[in-house]
Order: sequence, then structure tokens, then C-alpha cells
Amino acid sequence: MLQRDAFIEEITKYLEKDKSIFFLSADFGAKALDELRQRFPNNFLHCGISEQAMLDIAAGLALEGNKVFVYGMAPFLALRSLEQTKCGAGLMNLPICLLSVGIGLGYADAGPTHYTTEDFACFRSIVGSSIYTPADSLSTKLIAKELLEKPKFSYIRLDRDVLPNISPEITNADLNRGFKVFGNINNNKIALISHGRMLHKCLEIYNNKLNKFVCVDILRSKPFPKDLPKKISSCKGIVVVDEQSPSGNLSSCVFEGFSEQSYFPKIISKSLPEKYIFENGGREYLLNKFGLSNDDIIQASKKII
Repeated sequence: MLQRDAFIEEITKYLEKDKSIFFLSADFGAKALDELRQRFPNNFLHCGISEQAMLDIAAGLALEGNKVFVYGMAPFLALRSLEQTKCGAGLMNLPICLLSVGIGLGYADAGPTHYTTEDFACFRSIVGSSIYTPADSLSTKLIAKELLEKPKFSYIRLDRDVLPNISPEITNADLNRGFKVFGNINNNKIALISHGRMLHKCLEIYNNKLNKFVCVDILRSKPFPKDLPKKISSCKGIVVVDEQSPSGNLSSCVFEGFSEQSYFPKIISKSLPEKYIFENGGREYLLNKFGLSNDDIIQASKKII
């Protein structure tokens, strides 16, 4: 199941009992969207390709005490409406949840105008934001339930593609911590830290080399999980893998998280290059070309002695 559909499915369930929930969309054409719109027409607002206006409408609804969820394509929801997000959800501390679909190179068939490789850094910089990047539909559902029960200013980074469900499953306890560790930690192992689609690459490497790696899924990157540095402090080193530009990406979170610890391991960042990518031809092709293949990640880990 698409992460978007998993999240909307939970919203639809809650709307049966809670009519204070509003869903704003800049898009049509998805079955889950159509069902939500048809069943709850008074709680569904189609705003067209007007993301800036959509965030202003969301602020007005939130000021009236409603639970507001805003959905759109990542390059436009995240970047085009950034000022409106800051002034509404940020400055006024409003519980608006943004569902951003197609992060990273998700729209690999559309070119650089649709690549979203800086949204993470942008939303990290807005005061009061919480950022989630689930790696499958099951964890997406858990995040949806949490935010439907306790709304807050949040940015949910969803993949465009169907991602396989992770085993063992993410639990509510994992979500509360903000992370999940796969494998047994010791001082001979390297921690591969990631989130979203890139976590699946890390899990592939971990599953093939159980004696060399542990894998960490960062479910909530802001606020950064305060218990993570201590949890993995005995690891030999860390490789952070992120489908973002180098500045302000997940590696920055990890560096900052460890900066207050007495122990500071060697941390290597594997991300997209500091350049605009004009090529297309499929997401895996782009990831392989720009340094985020499985082999690239393994080679980076060899720099940790």
C-alpha cells in the first residue's frame, strides 16, 4: 500500500467520529482521495494547484480549533508554500500536519523541478516543527494515529512508491522513542542510520552482513531522539544514508545529537552531491549514478577503522 493511502485511510476512519478533522488537497486522481472526498465532502477541500493559498486556509481552519491535514506533491507543498507554513503553523504554533509525497528523487521521471532534495533542511529550520519519515505503510499508519489523537505542527515525508513492510514491525514504543534498531549492537559493528526509502537499502546490507552492521530507522528526526546516541555509542562507527543534499540533512541531526555526548564516534555522511541533478531515467539509476548504491554505502563503511 502507498504510504499516502495508508495515512488517508486512517483519516477516513477517524472522520466517522470526529468532524473537526479537515483534509486539504492540491491534487486529485487517487482512489483514497476520492473515497475521502465522496464520504466526507464537507471536510474535504480541493484547493487546486495553489499550495500557498492552501496553507493560509489551513491556518484559518486551525485557528478555529480544527485538526487540519494538508496534502500535496513534495516539491510544491514543501518549498512553494514555505513562507506560509512558517507564518501559519510556525509563528502561530498551529497544529497543521503536512503530508508531502515524492521526497528525494521520487519524481525521477519529471526532472530537477520535481526533485525534492532540500525539504528536510528547510523544515528542520522552522521553529516548532516535528519531522517524520516512515519507511513503510505500517509505520505511516502509526504516525497518522498519533497525530490524529494529538495534533501538532508536523511534516510527514512520504515516498511516491510502494515500500515493502519492514519486519519486525515498527511498534508504538519505537515511535515514542523516535527510532528502531535492527540487530545486536557491539563495538565491532557499524551502525547504518537512515529513514524512508533509503532505510531499505541499509536493511539489505544489514541482512547480508549481520556480523558487520546494525541498522537504525529514524522515525522522527525532529525532535531528534535523545536516547539514540547512548543506545549506539558502543558501535565502531556510523554511516548516515540520506536521499537529500548534503547541507542540513539527516547527517546534521546525527552530528548534533552526538555533540552533547562524551563519546563522539566517527560519522560518515552518504547523501546526494551538492549540485542540481538534471538527469532522469529512473530513481535507481539516479541513486546509483550519484553515490547512493548499496556498494557505495558499503565502501563508505570501509573508511571506518
